[in-house]
Amino acid sequence: MKRFLILITIFGLIGTVTNLVYISPIPSLFAAVCFPVILLYRNSFPTLVFWLFLFFIYVMVSTTLYYPASFSNFKFYRYDGNFLISYLPLLVLPFLSLNINIDKLFRYFLYFTTVISSVVFIGKGFQLSGFTGLFLATNAAGGFYSILTSLAFIYFLERKTYCNLLFLTLNLFFLYTTYSRGSVLGLVLGALLYYFFHIRKTYFIYLIFLAICAVQIYILFQTYPLYVKYISGGPTKDFYQNYTDFISKNYGVVSTKFNNVLIRIYQTWPRAIDCFFHSPVVGTGFGSIDDVPFKFKTKIPFLLATNSQEQKVFSDSHAHHSFLNFLGELGLVGLLIFFKFWKTVYAFLTKNNYDSRIRSFLLISFYNLTIMSFTEHRITTPSNALPFVLALSLYYVFVNYKKKLAHDTFYS
Repeated sequence: MKRFLILITIFGLIGTVTNLVYISPIPSLFAAVCFPVILLYRNSFPTLVFWLFLFFIYVMVSTTLYYPASFSNFKFYRYDGNFLISYLPLLVLPFLSLNINIDKLFRYFLYFTTVISSVVFIGKGFQLSGFTGLFLATNAAGGFYSILTSLAFIYFLERKTYCNLLFLTLNLFFLYTTYSRGSVLGLVLGALLYYFFHIRKTYFIYLIFLAICAVQIYILFQTYPLYVKYISGGPTKDFYQNYTDFISKNYGVVSTKFNNVLIRIYQTWPRAIDCFFHSPVVGTGFGSIDDVPFKFKTKIPFLLATNSQEQKVFSDSHAHHSFLNFLGELGLVGLLIFFKFWKTVYAFLTKNNYDSRIRSFLLISFYNLTIMSFTEHRITTPSNALPFVLALSLYYVFVNYKKKLAHDTFYS
């Protein structure tokens, strides 16, 4: 059974090359079946699993209290609740150990996905702008190629061969053609943060994250009052029409890319802040941010409220910012639990260098995914999160084996 689960996880990792066919979530389905069995027979959990499980419970309780019918709707798992799909493997794989040729596995993963992407690129007529690969959207493709380029980059750093240069160049090119700016930014800053980690200047890492937060807080300080006055409290009952009218009046006709920026600073980020201000402790309910216009029902003034909007929507109209999305729907409690889990992931990577190449790849991907999540809800999106989560899960299995081997050797 152990080998079967690991083989399924490897199959899912290879399947992250596409979200047109649901291959990558297959390990999550098996994890959902296996985890209850683990609960029956295990008395202790790895720290990472404990905090992740606590966050799962919190999300499920919040969903049940807000709109329990969500669990029976496929679109909930596709959109609002895709966190459940993306992180289920990490509830199970850390309990397993097996001797995996981890380097060979990830090299073949890089080669296979790059060749497939090259064939698709040619098949799509050399699409030089808005390339989506085998994904539905450019951000999904951009996030995937951003993670894959991290792997190619590490192999090129290790050995500067023409082959490694080719795979790095191809994936950089695919990333560029997606025109996903958040994915490019995530990769560049992810590599920079890894460099600071490598030279033991970790205070620069914290300074960069603080700078990003400071800039976004300043933006929201300017735009949130405008959101309240002209969009959420605008002249019509149509939330999105209010936004369209506001942008048209103040900016005129704008390009699609510039409009994506305006959507964030005037609509989706302030939406999350609006939920947080009404219910700062536990949020307004998991999945509530895209149920607009908001109809806040106050339970405890300035502490607890829910979004009582009758029309429930499952869509990708989230906060376009993972941490603000958690803050709005789950409040400070939910965000802090997630941060605690995310910190344990980072601690695991920094303390377990059993294969320097794969550990380096995972660290860059961790930084990358975190950075991308400041401009999109990438930390939960399967196309972006699953390549990292499945890779991390397999590395965890490998680390467990190495630790067990060292322990047995020491006591033999």
